[in-house]
Amino acid sequence: MKNKLIYAILFLATAAFSACSSSPKQENKEVNTPSEKSFYELDLSKDFSGSDNQTLLLSDIVEDVEYVKLETTDDCLVAGSVVGFITNDDIYTLNNYSDYKLLRFDRKTGKFISQIGSIGQGPKEMIKPGFVFAKDSLVYVSSSISDKVYIYTNENQFIRSVPFCKDRSSFEDGVGQTISVIDHQYIVRHPGQLQSQLNYNQYMAAEVIDMNSNRLFAMRDTSDVYGIMLTLDWDPVRWYYKGNINFYNEPDRTVYAVTKDSIIPRYHFNLGDNKWPVMDGKLTMEFIKHIKFKSFRETEDYLYLYWNQREKGYFARFNKKTEKLDVQEQEKLWGRTWILKVPGLKNDIDGCNLNVDFIRLMDEQSSIVVMISATGKEDNIKVLKESQEVKFPEKRQQLLKLLEEMGEEDNQILAIYKLKE
Repeated sequence: MKNKLIYAILFLATAAFSACSSSPKQENKEVNTPSEKSFYELDLSKDFSGSDNQTLLLSDIVEDVEYVKLETTDDCLVAGSVVGFITNDDIYTLNNYSDYKLLRFDRKTGKFISQIGSIGQGPKEMIKPGFVFAKDSLVYVSSSISDKVYIYTNENQFIRSVPFCKDRSSFEDGVGQTISVIDHQYIVRHPGQLQSQLNYNQYMAAEVIDMNSNRLFAMRDTSDVYGIMLTLDWDPVRWYYKGNINFYNEPDRTVYAVTKDSIIPRYHFNLGDNKWPVMDGKLTMEFIKHIKFKSFRETEDYLYLYWNQREKGYFARFNKKTEKLDVQEQEKLWGRTWILKVPGLKNDIDGCNLNVDFIRLMDEQSSIVVMISATGKEDNIKVLKESQEVKFPEKRQQLLKLLEEMGEEDNQILAIYKLKE
């Protein structure tokens, strides 16, 4: 491990650093390619109501789809609400609201391989795991209950656990459990809402710690805002782009990429009167009018985003080459959602019903995963049979066959949609 811990230079004044040890500053490293601009300013300050709401075609943003039917045995039952992670070889699912089992399936065949870890209070056991990250042959599992990241091999050998770094002066704790790992040396965590002994609420969008629990750098909003959780998610919206985790930090309305050396601003949104309002340290009831980002995805040419505002939802596509922003008004979607759930989106790829559950799944590819369960099976079959003019009729037939063979107690079919580069 390096002897000196590296801090990032953050460009916006609303973010603040916190660290467990001191270190000299270093210039930020770029994450863009030579042909790609490194920072964009987007203007979302105007009223977008009445924007063009023509039908969106899934083929405009998706280039392919593949299906994986997860094997069903008594040892590998997947709950309806899961988080997960996909690598080139494996699919990991974590039942984080039921039995907390972490299951490993084969990426190509869906065959169940093994359970990873076990639940309990022992030194090698996990307590209510909440998120999973996998890379190469290692699996990282986080828990905000035990404040640790547990590390296993994909063959279920326990390696070690890494406690989260804490600011001992405030005894703070983060609610969010989402993590990623850089080079198997640095853990990126998104604590979100912070809580302390004095119930003093702050917001930390991201922190980077090493494997010795030293906090290298972090992005924290220090505003003492009563009721801030009404506008901020427990953890920030995040996605992968070119191997780096990206996240949206609502306090300064900026998208950042995280590297092992720094937290780098990539997009800033000018929201004008559409940003969440604060008066006298308290949120006003006008907060329902502000823009609330729900989902981002990114490819070489485009940034895709979806937000709610008032009683409507908005899907937007930002062309990074021309810097043109196209916005379409849609029906409002509640809760955490994904780009493919945009109401005005027509699935002309395979005709699959997209109004189903989405697995809260991260991967290092540009893909979105739909989780198709046996519930509503007949309705899904009907939608597929009635779909017309799809780009991949052979994929539609493959999915129809999988659905028709699906038993009532079977595990889900994963439809993996690859975004266009």
